[in-house]
Parts: sequence; structure tokens; C-alpha cells
Amino acid sequence: MSYKALKYYIEENIARIRLARPPKNEMNIPFFEDFFRVVEEIQQNKNLQGVIIAAEGRHFSSGADIGELLSLFAHSESLVPQLIEKNSLAFARLYQLKIPVVSCLKGICYGAGLELALSTHFRVATPKTRLSFPETGFGIMPGLGGLSRMLELLGKGKTLYYVLSGDSIVGEEALNLGLVDRLVDKDKLEENALEIIKEVAGDSSKLQEMLSGKSLKKITNE
Repeated sequence: MSYKALKYYIEENIARIRLARPPKNEMNIPFFEDFFRVVEEIQQNKNLQGVIIAAEGRHFSSGADIGELLSLFAHSESLVPQLIEKNSLAFARLYQLKIPVVSCLKGICYGAGLELALSTHFRVATPKTRLSFPETGFGIMPGLGGLSRMLELLGKGKTLYYVLSGDSIVGEEALNLGLVDRLVDKDKLEENALEIIKEVAGDSSKLQEMLSGKSLKKITNE
């Protein structure tokens, strides 16, 4: 199956999803349509041991195409446009997979890009990766499920601060907050993601802890 806005392939029973619209890897409607189909494909493949999500170019993702996003709300009769609901479902299904899913973050990881990252079980980032929810600057709120996961990780106070302020969270701060699990050099992101998958997938007790939402640090006692 061919995709327009991302690349998908399987390598040694590891599903690889690669955002492929550099330099910003902006998420437009074709991207979300592709992503929904990819997640369905992954759900149906019982031989997979894990999923790695990475990106081409300098950045993980600048988030959704703001023009398209605002247009969806402007032309929708419902509070939440149907496409947003479908996108949210795809991210939720990703998080509900019973195999480890790891995202490789670099450059900027904003808005829907951060929501995608938060829908993975583990996140590996570079020391300069910048995480942010800038949506309030456009008069909207994150709507793909990322807020729920951020609440689980940070609690209500810090989540409200970062969502309402739109402030960036960089490197060591993201690690200390638990938003990312490891900081590594850019050229070692996918290598570390693979290490995490092999460590967790090969241990049923660690896999169960992953499914309960625990961080890598708690699972591996690092």
C-alpha cells in the first residue's frame, strides 16, 4: 500500500513509520488519512514486536497545518469536526497497542506532533528537542488526546501551565518532567528506540507495566 505523507515499512518484525514532509513534517489531511490506515495495518499484524516512529529532515513535526485546522472548525457544524475525531481515534489506537511504541524526537515537536509523541509508550529525544503546545495562540486547544496523557505524566497544574502558556520544554527539563525517557545524540535516536523495544518486548512483566502507563525509568529502574 502506498502513502502520500509518510513512509511505512517493516524491518525484522519492527514496524517503522517515518514522517516524510520535511523540513517541518507538517501534518495535513493526507498525513492523517495515511496515519489512520497505517495504524489499522499495524493492528492487524500479529507478528510485530514493536513500532518506531521517526521523521525525515531536521524536525520531528511542527504540528498540524494550522490553515487546514482552523478551516475545519470554521466549516464544521459540530463542536469537534469529524476528521479531528478520526485523528484522535488513530492516536488512541496507537497508544492501546500491546507492543511497545517508541517515538524519536528531534528539532521541534509541536502541537499535533507532540500529541503523536505522547500517544507512544516511550519517547527518545535529543538534548535540543523542543516540545510545545502552541494551540492557544490560535484560539484552539489540543484535541487529539495528548492532554490526557500529559495530565497523567505532569498532573493538572503543570499541564495547564504548559498548555495555556505555549512555552517550550527543552531537553533536560523534558527528561526531568518525564515527557521523554532518554536524551541521546540525533544519530542514535532509532538505535535507542530499538534497544527499548527489545528490552520491553522480551519481558512480559515490563510489557504489562508499559501497558499500565509507567515510564521507562520506572519499568527498568534506571
